[in-house]
Amino acid sequence: MNQPNVLLVVLDSVRAKNVGHLGYPRDTTPNLDEFAKSATTYTNARAPGIHSISSHVSLFTGYHVAEHRTTSHGASIQSGHTVWEDLAEKGYRTGLFTPNSIIAESSNLSSFFQTVVGPKRQELLFPEAMGPKQVKGDPNYLGYLRASFRSDAPLKAIINGLSREFGRSKAAHDPKREHGGEYIQEFREWRDSSGGPWAACLNLMDAHYPYIPLDQFDRWGGETLQDLHREAMGGPLTTQYLGERPFWELEATESLYDDCIRQADAYVGDLLEYLRSVNELEETLVVVTSDHGEGFGEYSVLNDEVRLIDHSWGIGDEVAHVPLVVKHPTQSSGSSVDAPATLTRFPTVVENTVNGERVSFTPNDGSAITTSYRIKEPGDQLPLPRNKRESYFGPWHAICREHGGQVVIDAVRREDQVQYTPITSRYTKSADQEHVESVLGKLSNANITEEESELESEVEQRLHELGYMT
Repeated sequence: MNQPNVLLVVLDSVRAKNVGHLGYPRDTTPNLDEFAKSATTYTNARAPGIHSISSHVSLFTGYHVAEHRTTSHGASIQSGHTVWEDLAEKGYRTGLFTPNSIIAESSNLSSFFQTVVGPKRQELLFPEAMGPKQVKGDPNYLGYLRASFRSDAPLKAIINGLSREFGRSKAAHDPKREHGGEYIQEFREWRDSSGGPWAACLNLMDAHYPYIPLDQFDRWGGETLQDLHREAMGGPLTTQYLGERPFWELEATESLYDDCIRQADAYVGDLLEYLRSVNELEETLVVVTSDHGEGFGEYSVLNDEVRLIDHSWGIGDEVAHVPLVVKHPTQSSGSSVDAPATLTRFPTVVENTVNGERVSFTPNDGSAITTSYRIKEPGDQLPLPRNKRESYFGPWHAICREHGGQVVIDAVRREDQVQYTPITSRYTKSADQEHVESVLGKLSNANITEEESELESEVEQRLHELGYMT
């Protein structure tokens, strides 16, 4: 066999609880479920962190969050640490395809790929005509209108300005334009453009807030629920549901989320079918997973004063337990692994696969670690009085391991601690604090981060509209 291709598909924000082959009653993931029958399914896979930046740095470098300490949206890491750079040195073409602003814009993670596509919302409706960025300074609408009339294509220039909501939001996120199908097509064109081995990461944001599915995937949510969700859109959900909006709304929104997962799954099916059609699925390492889960008002397993909203805080299964389906080259029969697995093993799995060996995502020491350092004090982004914020402050740590013949999670946050089983998701006793401290004590700062870059106003606006607290 020639050098195997490498495909990492990150279904952004998809939690294990809402995946069909992991026991969810709704038919959210029929394509992934079918694919899992001839692949390896990890039933206790853990995300390294609960935020895109932290988890992707771990995925790309193999470092735990407690080692790389990369938590800010504008973070930069040093070159020479990612699996994508290693693959490029081995002769692979590398590509990143995603609408995720954190991966493609605000951080420097995209710089480690040879080809980067996304976000598409940067693109003008008429690329050949003038757009807002080509006007010096920051003119008001009339100023832009005058510049448009002086351009070669006045009408198209005006439409470009309107399409980017010039003067209000130049960066509006449109989930119906940024759907996974657009990026699957871009990947196909890239793959078809040249020969040789390739390695690609597709981060699909279909299931990320805002939860607005395309019409053909609207199965459980409906127009009424979408209208209600739109009332809460326009910024972080945390400010809405820690404010005046009732939590029952957020709980009901899970039905829209399920629609969006089904949408992402449909594009995964299209992607896999394409690889079959070009006879490359057999010789490709395919890893389908998520960078973190999502919360819809559930109470934190560590503190009943805290309710989970998207993936802003917490460390329980809602945000840390993710799907992980892996098909190794030439693999044709399915298997299931119940032992704890960690996404930080991705670079190791890739390296061994390229060398003709097969290894798993289960950690050598048996401990799958999830860490979040948010919310950082003083927590001014929380719409709460200062005396109500402490329960949200990090760091949060969870160690998933086998103990006493079953999988358990030891979760700690400052003085809060609990041990629970992923089957019941309820605590059984206090966490094994000594074990947690022993595992974390073996990790040292990897010193791979560089000075944080300042976010451009457009990028910051996009992150705001995707619900991030910046």
